[in-house]
Amino acid sequence: MELVTIQEAAQMLRVNPITVRRHIQAGELEAVRVGRGVRVRKESLDRFIKPVAPEAAKQQRKPRGKPTSADDPLWNLVGIGQSRERGDVSENKHRYLADAYLHHHKQK
Repeated sequence: MELVTIQEAAQMLRVNPITVRRHIQAGELEAVRVGRGVRVRKESLDRFIKPVAPEAAKQQRKPRGKPTSADDPLWNLVGIGQSRERGDVSENKHRYLADAYLHHHKQK
């Protein structure tokens, strides 16, 4: 039975020692008390490490929401941001900002 310190276990797993302590506290990683210190069995570390399978292989994702149709009130918003003609907002943005600033300060 080979025991390692929390620091050594963290180095082996390439995580922070606090993470190792959290897994011990949650009961996910077995540890033993030796005197005043806590040690982890190397076999426990081997059992703790689990392979990760791709999410797509486990289950197919379900589509969220429902399709939008013409009777849905949100349908009226489709294409609202498109404009057929060229606007002058970008060319005159400073003038528009100055007008808005003056209008805001006149109200005070």
